[in-house]
Amino acid sequence: MKKSEKISFALLGLLAVGLMVVALRYDLALDHMLFSPQNPFAIIMEAFCFWPLYLPFALLGIVWANLYPGDVRRILGNLFVVLTFGALLFLSLPNLAKRGLTNGYSSPLGILLTFVLTLAAIKLAGRWQKATLLRMEFLAKFGILFCILNNVIIHLMKGLWTRMRYDDMAKLGDFSSFTPWVRFGEVAGNTSFPSGHTAAACGILVLLLLPRLFAKLRGKELLLLVICYGYIALSGFSRLIIGRHYLSDTVAAATTITLLFLALTALPIFRKKLEETNRKADAIE
Repeated sequence: MKKSEKISFALLGLLAVGLMVVALRYDLALDHMLFSPQNPFAIIMEAFCFWPLYLPFALLGIVWANLYPGDVRRILGNLFVVLTFGALLFLSLPNLAKRGLTNGYSSPLGILLTFVLTLAAIKLAGRWQKATLLRMEFLAKFGILFCILNNVIIHLMKGLWTRMRYDDMAKLGDFSSFTPWVRFGEVAGNTSFPSGHTAAACGILVLLLLPRLFAKLRGKELLLLVICYGYIALSGFSRLIIGRHYLSDTVAAATTITLLFLALTALPIFRKKLEETNRKADAIE
């Protein structure tokens, strides 16, 4: 990691600490101010912002479909792509309908879009050189591991905190069950802290590995960092607008998953596999 990246992450850490302190006082007030459950931006983000965490499954699929012709992995690859896009669309499209942003037809549209996205993704990857496919395979496998650990950690935290969601209290017209983020385990069955959607949006952090895999992208680290955290910030902000989370829920999720990303990329085995991938790809080019 470059010095500029280390400084950027340190500044992000300080910002996160500051926001968590602010949230102790203003968590509930911010949701009161921002709450707008019919906001189109928030509804669309709710439906799609979690996609980055699961797209590595599709990426691995399109890589295998093109890298291993005549191998069972080609069949598995095609299956991964169809199942990933199908599952994501059948989660996202009904959510738009439930929130009143579309008029239904989720199933036929989901089937059509699954077919179109699968075909387009495999066709696009078919233009990649073998070296690019090898690098993308590494990225996809890292992303899948990142996805699994992300879900495990966030769901464990939700089980510890059991914080009641803002919109659930809004429906009751009673906010007496609100708890600050420093208290946990008081109301069983609630899942507000931390924000799962924000944590899933952090799946976009795999893009930060691109400069380590592709020489042409070296020097673009800070740009990618801005893109990634801009997306995460928008995802977190949308969760406040729609009333599913508080500021502290979103900041805690982003901070936790950032730490997970940094821990994984600091492991010796990660560096070893990255070097092996680049060496094999360089030998082909």
